[in-house]
Amino acid sequence: MRDEQVFFANHAGLCVFKFVGELRHTSVEGMDGFIRHLFTHSTCSRVAADLTETEYMDSTCLGLLAMLARVSISHNKGKPSLFCTNANMLLLLKSMCLDQVFHFVEARIEDVPMRGVSEAANPDAQAEMIYQAHKELSALSEENRKLFQPVVELMEKEREGK
Repeated sequence: MRDEQVFFANHAGLCVFKFVGELRHTSVEGMDGFIRHLFTHSTCSRVAADLTETEYMDSTCLGLLAMLARVSISHNKGKPSLFCTNANMLLLLKSMCLDQVFHFVEARIEDVPMRGVSEAANPDAQAEMIYQAHKELSALSEENRKLFQPVVELMEKEREGK
């Protein structure tokens, strides 16, 4: 059994996602579904992401952050806050244009009781999450589109072949 790396709390209407350690697509299984259903099954009035304990995120995890921001904005909750104190992580996040869809806060967020988010996913669901995450990143900027469009196109071809 793996240790949880993504946590969630709803504290007085503030929905907080906390990302811990080195995160890869295998660390966030099921998170895309959790994000999509977040506002239909909870009382979130605001959203925040806590990356104060994050050491690394792969492109799928970065895409899920972009998805979280888009869903928050599309449900009229505004740009989420992103708490991060790691200069290298901030540089990575800005290079992927996530500063366009998040309010960056270079401070720690108050600790609240949290529960794990990740769940086991079947291979098709995992592939769909990776595909959607890369589409989200591609949509943030022309630079991201150039970088991730080949991945998106390859995955689209694989989807068509099924």
